[in-house]
Amino acid sequence: MGRRSTSSTKSGKFMNPTDQARKEARKRELKKNKKQRMMVRAAVLKMKDPRQIIRDMEKLDEMEFNPVQQPLLNEKVLRDKRKKLRETFERIVRLYERENPETYKELRKLELDYETKRGQLSLYFDSVKVCWKLHDSVGGGQWQKQHSTATAPMGVANPSQMGAVSQPNMKTKDQVYEAFMREMEGLL
Repeated sequence: MGRRSTSSTKSGKFMNPTDQARKEARKRELKKNKKQRMMVRAAVLKMKDPRQIIRDMEKLDEMEFNPVQQPLLNEKVLRDKRKKLRETFERIVRLYERENPETYKELRKLELDYETKRGQLSLYFDSVKVCWKLHDSVGGGQWQKQHSTATAPMGVANPSQMGAVSQPNMKTKDQVYEAFMREMEGLL
């Protein structure tokens, strides 16, 4: 939208002085409104807690990557909520990048920690699902029901923080792993 003279119309015709004054006043008003909108947006972003946004994203991850229970929300809903939270977090980070570089660095570190935890949780979820599928294909369909306590509880965001798994479960997992390796050798 280029700048246009206030003394002429779009087609180039001359405007009368009253319309010129009205056009200039509207232009000033729009400029003032734009500044106010920007200030309101910045104030709203400053009121939001970036740590709470990260906690909300972690809750969504725990819901999505829980191998024992299906997520309560649809996959698309989870993805949209996470996208919205991530966009809000990014806007907050950009705001602090300009205004407070130290807080910006802290928020980037917080984001990196979140991404690391999310990756570990996703990896754990995928490995548990693979184990269950392999064990079911080998013939142990009851393993999932009997040993569902070996999975991460909802409150544990990082599977490495869980306690030790009992020995019988490890033996069963070893058997599943051996069956997996035998199957992989058969494919080669």
